[in-house]
Amino acid sequence: MMRGRRVYGGQRQYLPLRVNHGGVMPIIFASTIMLFPALVFGQLFSFTQSRVVAEINDAFQYESFIYNLLYIAMIYFFAYFWTTVQFQPKEMANNLRDYGSFIPGLRPGRRTAEYLERVMARITYVGAGFLSIIAVVPTVVFLWLQVPWTVSTFLGGTGLLIVVSVSLDLVQRIETNLIMRNYAGFMEGGRIKGAYA
Repeated sequence: MMRGRRVYGGQRQYLPLRVNHGGVMPIIFASTIMLFPALVFGQLFSFTQSRVVAEINDAFQYESFIYNLLYIAMIYFFAYFWTTVQFQPKEMANNLRDYGSFIPGLRPGRRTAEYLERVMARITYVGAGFLSIIAVVPTVVFLWLQVPWTVSTFLGGTGLLIVVSVSLDLVQRIETNLIMRNYAGFMEGGRIKGAYA
C-alpha cells in the first residue's frame, strides 16, 4: 500500500504447511486394522486346518511381504484421509483473503484453495513415505539383523516419533506460556535456546 512516497506493508510471510500433518495417527490406524485379518484367519485355521487358510494366514503375518505392502498402502490411505479431515484449504484461503494476504501469482479465494490443496497432496505423499519407512523399520531389523520382534518393535521408529513429537509439543507449550506471561528473562532472543536448531 502506497501513501505518498512511502510503501507500507508488503513484508514476505511464509505459510507453514506440515510435511507430516497426521503425525503418528496413520500408523496407528493402519496397524490396528492390519491386526484383524491375522486374527480372523488364525482363528479360522485353528477350526478348519485348511491349507488355503494357512497360506492366507501366513500372508497376514508381520514378517511377510504382502502384509508389509498392505501396511504401507494403509499408511498412505490414512495419511491422505487424516490430512483431508484436518486440513481445510478453503477456510485457509478465506482467512488469507480476509487478512489481506495472498500467494503471489494466484487470485485470492477459490484459486488459492485449489493451489493449497494441490501442494498439500504433494507434501502428504512425501510425509506418508516417511511414515511408511518408520513403520517398516522394526520388521527390517527383525528379519535382517535377527533381533527379536519384541525388542525391534520397542526400539522402532513409531515410538521414537511419538517421543519426539510429544517433546516438541511440550517445548512449544512452555514457550507459549512464557511469552504469554511475559517472562522474557527466561528466554534468549524471544525463543527457547535449542528448541528450533
